[in-house]
Amino acid sequence: MNANLPRILTATLTLALVVALFAFRDLPMVDLPQHAAQIATWLNWDDPAYRTHELELNFRTPYLLAYPIARLAAPVLGVVGALKLVVALGVVLHVAAFAHLVRRLGHDPWLCLLGVPTALGYAFCFGFVSFLVAVPLLTFAIAEALPHAERPSLRTGLVLSTLLCLTLLAHGIALALAMLAVAPLLLRGGGRLIARLSPLAPPVLFGGAWLLPGTSTSRIGVTYWDLSWDRLRELTGMLVGIGSADGAAFCVGLLLLIGAGCLLGTPSRRPERFLPIGLTLLGFLVFPTLFRGVGPLSPRFVVLIVPGLLLAFEPRHGEARRVTAPARAAIAALAAGWVLVWTLRLPAYNRETEGFHALITRMPPGLDVRPIVFERESQAFPGVPALLHLPAYYQVQKGGTQGYSFAMYPISVVRHRAGVAPRMGGGAEWSPQTFDWRREYAKYDYFVVHSTRDRSMELFESSPDVVLEKREGDWWAYRRTQALATRAP
Repeated sequence: MNANLPRILTATLTLALVVALFAFRDLPMVDLPQHAAQIATWLNWDDPAYRTHELELNFRTPYLLAYPIARLAAPVLGVVGALKLVVALGVVLHVAAFAHLVRRLGHDPWLCLLGVPTALGYAFCFGFVSFLVAVPLLTFAIAEALPHAERPSLRTGLVLSTLLCLTLLAHGIALALAMLAVAPLLLRGGGRLIARLSPLAPPVLFGGAWLLPGTSTSRIGVTYWDLSWDRLRELTGMLVGIGSADGAAFCVGLLLLIGAGCLLGTPSRRPERFLPIGLTLLGFLVFPTLFRGVGPLSPRFVVLIVPGLLLAFEPRHGEARRVTAPARAAIAALAAGWVLVWTLRLPAYNRETEGFHALITRMPPGLDVRPIVFERESQAFPGVPALLHLPAYYQVQKGGTQGYSFAMYPISVVRHRAGVAPRMGGGAEWSPQTFDWRREYAKYDYFVVHSTRDRSMELFESSPDVVLEKREGDWWAYRRTQALATRAP
């Protein structure tokens, strides 16, 4: 069999994914519209329509890799196009880093194909754009920790510490995960222990000097544990999708793990090689879903599951072809099939969102908009609440403010100035039934509702100050007449 075939298939599937990212207007990534609103506001900082007098730019945050790239590309590609470029870079780098780790460990090259479907896992579905860019850096760091542990030198130490610092620059949680995977690998090897562990110091010092003087580490909410063995049921689905709610993702993730197991050799004879996968599973099971208001966190451990397995097992050498050939074919078929399924779902998802885009084309610019999304899950991508933040695209196109905005978080690049209260508290976006017309109506000009049925009476109590201006499919736009009257010249 052609030795280059797995590399060719991996590159072809990755290219197909990148093409699909740009071929459709909307991607099923929950947080992507909110990230787009952040970039649009940064891009239009001098435009009064974006209310930047209430905002400030925050550069003491571990989100300073993906956002600046998107900001630089936005004038050429548009805000959403620039974020798609960042996502595409994250996907390509994810596949490249995974393949690099496979080669570094000497595993069967067909395992490189696992990098493609795992690029579409939980973090992708939720639109963790900065985290998506950080994960490949994390994987590269794991790969480069291996030669440094064997023969520590100034060069290998600088490479490893640079990757860890870049990981911190991209996402702070990703650095914590990188440390969890890299530190155990450095416990044994050549040279002195201090020489092996020295690359861990620069990112720690860098983070202390850069983040601690700011407010990005402030508590922004409660810690929520939600400990349950049900998390294990979600694991395989989270490898390539949102979780077990997507039955296809659950099956594909499970079968990929089985196929990978057939191409792995015996358990490693180095005890430290088992620590990353052990700590990863422990973190996935017991770490809080929300920590001091930041989350979801425990699902992010999923990105270390497959790299952890690669570390824990030796390469397979000289085993019978009757075992490896079917496993290789299965992995190739599953990777290609999942890319095909994901791509074929995109047209249906864009039909779900087209009503919203038709709605906002006729809305005036610079409004205060309250999103009320009842049915937030996509039918095309089961279990993915991809419609939750879609109303934020109004702010991207026309300025104004969103009731719920990432600007409320002190860790955001574009955030509220001190003393500016968020219009919607954290968690309100998930609870549309808590909307209180009498308490909230004065804050907004428009109310964008997603619902399969008419909820006018239960939301607005037949108030004469609100009218249904337009409906497109399951998207409803209500206008508050009194507010617009006061804005009229």
